[in-house]
Amino acid sequence: MRKLRDYVGEMLEAAYREAGKHGRIVGRVSRYSEVKTEPGGRVRVEVDPEVYYSSEGPYRRLGDYLVIVDPKSLKGILARVTSVSRMDEVAGLGLEPPLSPYTGEPDPSSLLTTTYIEVEPLLEAPLEDGGPPTPVVSVIEPQSPVIDPGESLLERLLSLPGSGVALGALATPGGLVKYGRIPVRLPVKAFLQHVLIIGTTGSGKTTLMKNMAASMGSLNRPPLLVVIDLNQDFIQLPVEGEPLEGDPVYTGVYRGVKPPSKVLAVTPVTMDMLKRVVEEAGTVDLGGLTLALAERHYKDSLEPIAGPPGGWRIVYREGASIAVGGRVVFMPYAINTMKLATDSLLSLLPGLTSLSRETLRRIRERFRRIHGVYPPLQALYAAMIQYSDKTGSMGTDEVVDLLLSYILSETYSEAEVTTFSIEGLGMSLLDASSEVLGIFRSVRPHGGSVEAIHRRIGALLDSGIADILVSIPPRGGGTGALKPLPEPQWEAIAGMAVVEGAPVVVDLGWSATRGLGGVEGSRTAAYRILEGLIAWRQRLWASRGVLDAPPVIVFIDEAHQFFPQERGPREEQEASRHIASMIARIARLGRARGLGLVFSTHSPRDLHDIILQLANTRIVLRTEKGHAERLDLPPDIAPLVPRFPDRVMVVASHVYREGYVIAQTSPPLTAHYDISARL
Repeated sequence: MRKLRDYVGEMLEAAYREAGKHGRIVGRVSRYSEVKTEPGGRVRVEVDPEVYYSSEGPYRRLGDYLVIVDPKSLKGILARVTSVSRMDEVAGLGLEPPLSPYTGEPDPSSLLTTTYIEVEPLLEAPLEDGGPPTPVVSVIEPQSPVIDPGESLLERLLSLPGSGVALGALATPGGLVKYGRIPVRLPVKAFLQHVLIIGTTGSGKTTLMKNMAASMGSLNRPPLLVVIDLNQDFIQLPVEGEPLEGDPVYTGVYRGVKPPSKVLAVTPVTMDMLKRVVEEAGTVDLGGLTLALAERHYKDSLEPIAGPPGGWRIVYREGASIAVGGRVVFMPYAINTMKLATDSLLSLLPGLTSLSRETLRRIRERFRRIHGVYPPLQALYAAMIQYSDKTGSMGTDEVVDLLLSYILSETYSEAEVTTFSIEGLGMSLLDASSEVLGIFRSVRPHGGSVEAIHRRIGALLDSGIADILVSIPPRGGGTGALKPLPEPQWEAIAGMAVVEGAPVVVDLGWSATRGLGGVEGSRTAAYRILEGLIAWRQRLWASRGVLDAPPVIVFIDEAHQFFPQERGPREEQEASRHIASMIARIARLGRARGLGLVFSTHSPRDLHDIILQLANTRIVLRTEKGHAERLDLPPDIAPLVPRFPDRVMVVASHVYREGYVIAQTSPPLTAHYDISARL
C-alpha cells in the first residue's frame, strides 16, 4: 500500500511540475466532491484566496477557460467556467457576536475563503503536441492541478485554425481572453460553404465585414472579394480609419493587416443618368461617358472624406470601358437584354408562371432567328401594349407617343425613336416594336400570360438599367444610331480586379439616389450580377480554368432586401420561391466552382429560410432573444446574445472542434462614415 501511495504521490508531483510548464497553477480539482466524467458533466475546482485575490485570472468570469492536468496520462483537459461560488466564512458558520461583534465596519478576514468553481470539461489532448484534441473520456482525479493555460496551449486545445480570415480575438461574454492575443480565424474553404451574419443595428456587422475584407486582402493567396453594397459602406474600404494602436484586438490580431489601396466600383447606371451626362459632358463616346460618370461618382462618394481623386485614365477590357483613378476603379454597369439568353432574362422576372415563361421564350427566340439578336425591352413592352389594346390597332403616331411618353419617359426625341437605327439590329425602335407585334399576333398567346409578362417587363424597365440606348447623332448627312450600352462580363471585371489588387464593390447606393428603381432596381442589378458571376465560374470550370483562378467570396449586405421571406400575394410568393431556387442553385454550384456567399442581415425572420439552411457557418452579434433561438445556438450561449457588447460575436461552425467560439473584432480597420448624410 505504501508503494502505491508513493507512486500516486510521485504521479501528482509530476503532474504539478508538468502543469507549471504550460501555465500558471491556479487551483486543484476539489477533493471534497465526487468527480464524474460524463457528457455535460461538471467538475468542482478549488482556488485559494491568495491566488484569487493576487491577480486577474480565468476564475473570475463565466465562460473563461481553464485546463485540468490529468496525473495518470499528463493530458490537458480543456474546461470552461460555468459558475463561481464565494461565501463569507464567518456568516457561513452562523456565528454571531460576541465572536464577531457587529461594528458597522467590513470584516476582510472572513472573505479569505476558498473559491469554488464549476467547470465543464470540453476536450482533451496531450500537453505536448501529440495530435488533435478529442472528446473528454479520461477519468479526472481529485487534487489534479488546474492551470490558467498559456496562449499556445489554449489555441491548440481549442483547435483554432492557424490561417484564414481573421474575425477577431478569442473572447468570452465578459471580455477578451489573454488580452486579445489569440486570433479567431475562419478558413477560406469555410466561406465556400457559405456564412450568415446576424446582428442588430449598431452591433458591429458592418465593422466585422470591413475587417474581414481587409483580412482577406492580406492573405498570401487572397480570394476575389465581391460586395453587394446597398448603403455605400464598402466603397470606403481604401480610406484609412481612426488610429487603433491602443486597441488590444488590433494589436493582437490585426497588426500588419492593411485595407485595400483601391476598390473596383461596378456601378449600375440608368438611362436618365446617362442622358444627363451626355448633355453636360457633350460626348457620346463610351470612354468619355465612363470618365464623366467616374468623376461624378467619386465627387459624391469619396471626395468628402478622401480628398481629390488624382488623375484618371481610361482602359478597355473585353469591350468594357473602365476609368482607373487613385482609389477607385470605376466600371459602369448596365444590362443588355438584346444579347441575354431567355433563361438569364427570366431570372430577372421572378413570379412568372411556366406558361408565361414559355410564351416569352417563343416570342424572343422567333425574333432572334430572324434578326440575330433579341428584341430590346422597349420594343417588346410597346408590342405587348398594342397586342392587348381592346380599341383596335394603334396608329403610328399613337405608338410613337407610347414609346416616348410612357415607356421612355420623354428621354428621347421623336426622330431618335422613329429613324435612328439600333446598332446590332439595323432598325429603329418603332420598327422593332412593329416586328415584335407581328410575332405576338402570329403566336396568339393567352391574355393572362401577356399581362403577367407585361407587369414583369415593366418592372425591369422601371429599374432603369436594362437596355440603355446611347444616342449617336447623325454624321455626314446619314441617320443617327442608338447604341446599346454593353454589359461588362465577369472575365473583364475579375481580370481588372486582379490586376489592380482591388475588391469588387457593386455600388447600389450611389445609383439608388440617381434613378435606379428603388429596391426592385437594386434587386434586379444584384440578381443579374450574381447570375453572371456563376455563369463565369461555370465557363472556367468547363475549361478547367477554375483550378488556377482564385476563389470568389461574395458579401451580400442587407441580404433580406434581396432574398425576402415568402409573403404577400400569390405572385409575390411565387417570385420569392423563384429567387430561393436561384440562390440555392448558386450556392450549390458555388461550392464546386469556388464561390462562397456571405449573407448579412439584422433579422433572420425577414430572410428567406433557404439561406438559413444553406449557411454552414453562423456569426451572431447582439440580437434579440427570439432571433438567437431561431438560429439554434448552443443553449448556454443563446440567452447571453441579447446582452453582447458591440463587436462581440458567437461563431458557430463545424471548423471549430467545440462547434463554436466567441470572438471580439476591433473597431473598423478602414473608414466607416455615413456618406448618405452628406448627399
